[in-house]
Amino acid sequence: MTTSVPRDPKVMKKMADLLRAGATMLAETCPICGLPLFRLRSGEIVCPIHGRVYIVRDESEAARVEVQGVLEELEKVVARSIGETLSREGLTAESLERLKDLLDVLERVERILALVRETRSSTNGESRRQTSTGRERRE
Repeated sequence: MTTSVPRDPKVMKKMADLLRAGATMLAETCPICGLPLFRLRSGEIVCPIHGRVYIVRDESEAARVEVQGVLEELEKVVARSIGETLSREGLTAESLERLKDLLDVLERVERILALVRETRSSTNGESRRQTSTGRERRE
């Protein structure tokens, strides 16, 4: 489905909201839906429908972006598990052991993510090839 002109009023509203918030509409389009991409003030590139989009130069950078997406999803799952464990079990000897294990995993994931982000930012530059997208969940 490659649509360059959005017909859905919700999509038009989202695009207008992005512009009002200071985002810049780019010449590049989403590789999935064909809508224009927007650069947020933070530098992040988003599609009004699909959320975060990564623009990469080569397959090696695409692989790093994919790893980053998997790690970010794992980070959310572990954080959710920590919250569920606390609300379900409270602070018991068993739950503390489980929480310790989850926090160890979370710490490792965050350490690896920091390395991936450092590598990505040090090799970041202009690119014309769009190969990887990631959804951004707003909670």
